[in-house]
Amino acid sequence: MRLTVGRVAAALLVGLTAGCGGIEDGQVPTFEVDAFWPMPLDYPNILGPVSGLTVAPDGNVLIVTRQDGFSRANEVNVVTETGTCCSPTKAVVEYAPDGSLVREWGEPNQDYPWPNRPHAIAVDPDGNIWIGGGVATAGRGGRGGRGGRGGGAARPGPTVDSHILKFSREGQHLMTIGGVGETPSNQNANGFGGAAGFSFDAGANEVFVADGYANNRVAVLDMSTGELKRSWGAYGNAPDDADQEPYDAGAAPAQQFRTVTCAELSDDGLVYVCDRGNNRIQVFQTDGTFVSEAVLAPATLGSGSVGDIAFSPDRDQHFLYVADGMNERVAILVRSSLEFQTSFGVGGRYPGHFRQLGSVAVDADGNVYTAENGQGRRVQKFVNLGNGMITAEHQGALYPGDKR
Repeated sequence: MRLTVGRVAAALLVGLTAGCGGIEDGQVPTFEVDAFWPMPLDYPNILGPVSGLTVAPDGNVLIVTRQDGFSRANEVNVVTETGTCCSPTKAVVEYAPDGSLVREWGEPNQDYPWPNRPHAIAVDPDGNIWIGGGVATAGRGGRGGRGGRGGGAARPGPTVDSHILKFSREGQHLMTIGGVGETPSNQNANGFGGAAGFSFDAGANEVFVADGYANNRVAVLDMSTGELKRSWGAYGNAPDDADQEPYDAGAAPAQQFRTVTCAELSDDGLVYVCDRGNNRIQVFQTDGTFVSEAVLAPATLGSGSVGDIAFSPDRDQHFLYVADGMNERVAILVRSSLEFQTSFGVGGRYPGHFRQLGSVAVDADGNVYTAENGQGRRVQKFVNLGNGMITAEHQGALYPGDKR
């Protein structure tokens, strides 16, 4: 089955039903942004680009941030010793459900090889934290944005994070998986290509890795040892390292993934893969057998329209939330059919707007959290108001009703 998604799949009706009970035809979860979540950080700390987001089983929200890209002239002058505002937080920041800060930890120059460009964060069934990486372009520095042009010297090539880190909840380093500085390859068990997402199968003791930026595969590892057990590419094909032609919405579907940024395991044992550069979601059994796919906003160029996904917390995980960072919105799909229902968000910097939306997560109450990378540098909370009828194909910013 191949679905091209770019329209409302249900009639546009007006109405609202409170609560989170049975889902009627044409209904979707409804939300409003909580403009006061999370609580402000203690002065003079500020967030860097938020490159990963997850909700732990206890309801706490964890993010991983990059510590580059700041203006040294006026953003991190505590670091440059030229003023009193501001200084980046540590890389991992954990919030309680009420938005208060629980802890922060993680940075370069410790007794573990911190990624050059940290990206993914996830909590495994034992409560441990997994962190991946990405591709750091030439000239990017570490904490405080110390990178820059070097007096006319030739720039080095990009640095790919070829390893994965595992920590305790409090930040104690437990394991490094893969070889630091290895050449990324779909054929190399130790050479990850920027691990961009994780999900876990407790019964099988397996972790599904979206591998990712320089590679283009789903890699399945033993959760205890980090050993590679199997991998696959698009449609369940064997992944390869061949260069791909530029994305073309009118061409035949690509037989390899382009950019793998999520690999999420559902409760009924299906793996949902974000193939961001190809604007599509592909669904697999846990052994890599292809099941179905959907294309979201197929004309989207740039980095693509499918950056991350999360499942609604109802019994059958009825809805799928998709972070579309090029169109700056969260799409809501029916998980079983991958049919588009509606979307919310719009580009901008106010509450309910997005600037480089990259990650999405959902808590047990159905509240949606989003993270913005690059110049966005924030995490937002959208409070679940219960199910309601679809009122628009694209809903825009979800301000509280009395503020609209």
